[in-house]
Amino acid sequence: MRFGILGPLQVIGDDGHELALGGRMPRTVLAILLLRANEVVSRDRLVEELWAGAPPASAAKGLHVHVSRLRRALAASHPDPGGERLVTAAGGYLFRIAPDELDV
Repeated sequence: MRFGILGPLQVIGDDGHELALGGRMPRTVLAILLLRANEVVSRDRLVEELWAGAPPASAAKGLHVHVSRLRRALAASHPDPGGERLVTAAGGYLFRIAPDELDV
């Protein structure tokens, strides 16, 4: 799998086709996680970025929904039954990626 953040966000599956990631919010979550690849990004930081400092009361639930959608989209190209790539970690999420999978 290849991830592009220079230019438009892209995820190229193992079959060479671009993955459909859904709307703006799941794409934004992925972009934030890719910019901090292999590091835990706190839920608070993600909520702050997604809702520009004015999160709705349902922000935590909304974030969970967007992460779930990302996991489904990623699994469509490369099954990840253990959730090993997009991991729930202490207080946030971590996106595991090898250096040669990212375009930066």
